[in-house]
Amino acid sequence: ATKYDSLKKDKYGMGIRWVDIKGKAQKPSSGSGSENLIEAKKVLEEIERLVAQGYEGTIGVVSPFRAQANLINKLVSEEETLLKDLQGREFLCETVHRFQGDERDIMIFSPVISIGMPIGSLIFLKKTGNLFNVAITRARAVLVVVGDLKSVMSCGVSYMEKFSKYVSELDQKKDTQVY
Repeated sequence: ATKYDSLKKDKYGMGIRWVDIKGKAQKPSSGSGSENLIEAKKVLEEIERLVAQGYEGTIGVVSPFRAQANLINKLVSEEETLLKDLQGREFLCETVHRFQGDERDIMIFSPVISIGMPIGSLIFLKKTGNLFNVAITRARAVLVVVGDLKSVMSCGVSYMEKFSKYVSELDQKKDTQVY
């Protein structure tokens, strides 16, 4: 029943896209979970790119970790012009729990997984596969994953490994298609 013509996609079109960034995961200075500053800065760049290209749809950012969502929100809040530009785009950066039952035209998924990933965070991810399903199904038109592809492919969290390999295979098919 989806009306594909009315979906608000970005210049890359609809579907899934992986922005590969070599980050560094770590335990935050306070609280639990994990954060990845390099990845968070790349998420910020992706949001700025969408706004700069004049994207008019709604934008969301989701991460399995509260620390990462807080870090991204902090980076966005430091950019006054960006904050103004995000008004009217229903921008929300939150954990998976907040997005249950909600969606955005473009969702950016920040998995945090990279070099230095705390073992406790990997255990958390292994136990909460249902949250991953919520995270990747909140996009109406485009899901953009910003993360360390190689690290995710070998992180030991089976659903994350399978997903990263799937997206990688999709990208390879796109590269070989003749138009």
